[in-house]
Amino acid sequence: MTEFIRAIDLSVARAAGGMREACGGFLTTFFKAITLSGNFGLIFIVAGVVMLFFRRTRKIGVCSLLALLFGMLFTNVILKSVVARPRPFADTTSEFYSLWKAAGSLKEGSYSFPSGHTTAATAFGVSLFIVMNKRCSWAFLLIPILMGFTRIYFVVHYATDIFGGLLVGGVAAVIACYIVKILLKNDKIAKLLL
Repeated sequence: MTEFIRAIDLSVARAAGGMREACGGFLTTFFKAITLSGNFGLIFIVAGVVMLFFRRTRKIGVCSLLALLFGMLFTNVILKSVVARPRPFADTTSEFYSLWKAAGSLKEGSYSFPSGHTTAATAFGVSLFIVMNKRCSWAFLLIPILMGFTRIYFVVHYATDIFGGLLVGGVAAVIACYIVKILLKNDKIAKLLL
């Protein structure tokens, strides 16, 4: 099973590397801006806080911030420590290391599984998808996909770390939105949020 997972991770990393080479680094600056914007989930936290200031988006802000909190707890406090998976570039004799060097050697600390950037992006994007009008909220599902891809592009995560982040962030968003839905049944809380 481990060899199968490694083969998937390596195939995806090679494909991202091939895309990077084919584009001649054209996308690298754009992807770097996206991946760095996800550091500490800061861009998503700021967006959630801004939404709290407007009555029309307050419920969305509460859901997204709660989802980000749950995602951070599941990922950074529990899973990263329990799984303790090294980063792809940690083994300097591996092909992942060579791909990481070719991608610009973006520095990352802590453990690899699941991707914290992807967890945060998914928690935020899925929260917005759940709470907002479905006619336009589908676009928010592109946020975690794009963020996750940038993490593979720079070889700071394995593809399976991204899948883990998508799962954890999605679960965190569903739990957060369900809790907010329950809380809104209380008239005092509903008056505060709506």
